[in-house]
Amino acid sequence: MKLKSTTARVMALAAESPPMNMAIDQAVLESVDRDPVPTLRLYTWSEPTLSLGYFQSISDRQLHPESHSLAVVRRATGGGAIVHHHELTYSFVWPLKKSSTGARSELYRETHLAIVETLANFGIKASRFADRPTDRLTDQLADQGAKTKEPFLCFRRRTNEDLIVNGYKIVGSAQRTARRTVLQHGSVLLSVSAHAPQLPGVHELLGKKISVEEVANVFSEKIADRFAVQFEPYSLDSHTMEASRAIAANRFANANWTQKR
Repeated sequence: MKLKSTTARVMALAAESPPMNMAIDQAVLESVDRDPVPTLRLYTWSEPTLSLGYFQSISDRQLHPESHSLAVVRRATGGGAIVHHHELTYSFVWPLKKSSTGARSELYRETHLAIVETLANFGIKASRFADRPTDRLTDQLADQGAKTKEPFLCFRRRTNEDLIVNGYKIVGSAQRTARRTVLQHGSVLLSVSAHAPQLPGVHELLGKKISVEEVANVFSEKIADRFAVQFEPYSLDSHTMEASRAIAANRFANANWTQKR
């Protein structure tokens, strides 16, 4: 099955607060559920932030002392915690058909292939974790305690679709579905953060310093090519912006949500 459309929307690169970043993703998911137009959002964070996976315990923050000083938000998607600092975050919302049983996995795979092509544009070779030789699969896992418990940080975990550069994970994503729509969001780690010194980005791994703006521009082009869509610039309409603010206040900025586990 091909994930194909003809028209889509792209939001310009922008920085928002931790609660608003998560709220906008949720509001766009709900918007596309009503009006099925694929929507790509590219963003950064107004301050360095730790985002917890939906199922993680707030008490597990003690496992990573370097990020204790950061603002914290709980995502609506699963997976490990992410330190959002020197990276590009994206979200891509895609309408589903009732018969689209394989659409979610294909969206994941195709979006990551677009990121592979984006990084290749800058001379960076990234590969799927599942495609790496089996004798190298344990390279960065041995010291993570992965044999007994999944690491706290997303970028120290491994799944088949994660993107690897020189043995280190530099791209991870997660999904959330609505009735007729799926949201995929993820991070491209460009450089190490003082709040996560154990996680090198492409700058440290390859000596290549590329800006968030450069990556965002190429990524939107590669997504358009791979999904055969033509992007039109999009800004949140008043209804979706109002919904974003309400979702932020009631959920992502609410201590009951953040500390629910």
